[in-house]
Amino acid sequence: MNKIQRITLGLALFAAIAGGGVSASAKSSSKRALTGVVRTIDLRTRTVEVREQETGRVVSVRVPEGSLLRTNMTNQPIVQIERLLPGMTVSVTVQ
Repeated sequence: MNKIQRITLGLALFAAIAGGGVSASAKSSSKRALTGVVRTIDLRTRTVEVREQETGRVVSVRVPEGSLLRTNMTNQPIVQIERLLPGMTVSVTVQ
């Protein structure tokens, strides 16, 4: 009985350590989704200032050429940076 308990405890400990290592490595290179309201748009530098809905902080996001942004517009839910307007809600993925 003691041997079974030790093996079970060892396997549980190994699983906890392995799971912690995987989540730590995933956090270092993970991307996160950002949803917020567009404050300003700079077409020369291709950046958009977005105020996050959850935290209220302002984030400057660089949009690569050819990228599309998801918006709250019902007739065109995905647009290029040139079609954005201040006050629109956008969803972007940032690194």
